[in-house]
Amino acid sequence: MIVRWQKNNDYRIVRIYRDLVGDWVVEQCWGDGTRCHQRRTLVESRMAARAMMLKINREHRSRGFRPVTWGEEQLELGF
Repeated sequence: MIVRWQKNNDYRIVRIYRDLVGDWVVEQCWGDGTRCHQRRTLVESRMAARAMMLKINREHRSRGFRPVTWGEEQLELGF
């Protein structure tokens, strides 16, 4: 799952995925078009990752960021 928010030139991207050893990862990227930063957090389950995503969504919206739809399709592969 990938969600992107934007406010003017500032952007925030959150990606939830399972890595090669089976750990759930919440990856956050942010920047302003000239610099970018990244943080990865291991969480114990998909539900914990989703709860973290909901919290991040509330924080970004409260700071004036709005979700952006983009042309990337996310597939649920089920493995």
